[in-house]
Amino acid sequence: MKFRQNFTKNYRFLVFLIIFTILIFLPQASLLADNDSEKSNIYLSTEQIYEEIIFVAGANLDINATVNDDVYAAGANVIISGPVAGDVIAAGSNIIINSDVKGNLRVAGANVTIKGKIGKNATIFAGMVTITPEAEIGQSLIVGGGNLEIGGKIYENLYGGGSNVVINSEILGNAYLTIDPLGDLVLFPETNIHGSLDYSAGKLADVKPGAQIQEQEKYSQIEKQKKGIEVIPGLKNIILVIWFIIFLSTLIVGLVIIYLFKDFTLETQKVLKKDTLKLILKGLIVLIITPIVIILFSVTLIGLPLAMILAALYLIALYVSKIFIAVYIGERIINLIYRKASGNLLWSMILGLIIIFALLLIPYIGWLIKVIICLWGLGAITLIIKRKLKLDI
Repeated sequence: MKFRQNFTKNYRFLVFLIIFTILIFLPQASLLADNDSEKSNIYLSTEQIYEEIIFVAGANLDINATVNDDVYAAGANVIISGPVAGDVIAAGSNIIINSDVKGNLRVAGANVTIKGKIGKNATIFAGMVTITPEAEIGQSLIVGGGNLEIGGKIYENLYGGGSNVVINSEILGNAYLTIDPLGDLVLFPETNIHGSLDYSAGKLADVKPGAQIQEQEKYSQIEKQKKGIEVIPGLKNIILVIWFIIFLSTLIVGLVIIYLFKDFTLETQKVLKKDTLKLILKGLIVLIITPIVIILFSVTLIGLPLAMILAALYLIALYVSKIFIAVYIGERIINLIYRKASGNLLWSMILGLIIIFALLLIPYIGWLIKVIICLWGLGAITLIIKRKLKLDI
């Protein structure tokens, strides 16, 4: 089937991740009126009712409110326990959906657990995906990641790919799966596929006694060797998971920086509006000179502690430089679309990070883009420090 073949292409999940996260910024809806998205921990109680789309971002999100529209959420830990009349789009490290969602579900994270009833389609990308026995998917489930445990009831088709897949579900349609060459596909006794099972894997599925496939079972073997080079099992999934973990860790660090150093972040945005080329050149000078200064300090016992402190600050500056650039890029794009400033650093940063990480995937020039972004941000940080300390750099 064409869908299953396309599903196995390189970076299939990255494309999904980029597309669905960018969708967060397209609807013209207001943020929560109380600006909870600027806080680190957000709790929406069961007494609260929202009639419009809500956007929530923070370190820990616990959403128990009734939402009669869509929910857009991003955070390290995201728990949605209140009923949602529209769609749910969420990104985070750990995501748990306890409630019923009448619309579509689109989530990406390190660990995703679905316990509620989804009215339409569910699209999930994660390192670990768990669909519990009480869960229901009203239409089709599209899922990919490392380890998949699929229970509950799926009213249409299952499209999936992963290193190890365990099915203990009733599927009213067909199941199309791609398993890593050395991975496992296991069908537990409660499995009941009303249609066909079409899968590609390195070996036959482990079908437990009691598991049912009402129509045909089609197996396509994935070769473990090609042109004398052994395929590294799960390499694509490993790369994708690492990519996502790096993105997610940067997002979390960005949340902390904006929460703790909001004034500094705002100051960098003013600086970044100035001569970009001069900032990049200033960043290049700092990039080259700082290691030399660190080495000179480290050759003496007296200067060694200072060298260690300077090295730590240098590495931190290199890491966070892309976060400030992400805020700037995101703010500019939102301003271009809506003809006004967003006024929300978090969503600007998330949009900017999505764009930056997407650009870094471009073959041949991705590394160059990364260097330019680093130098640009480093130049802005240096200029601010120079002003505050009144240094001549």
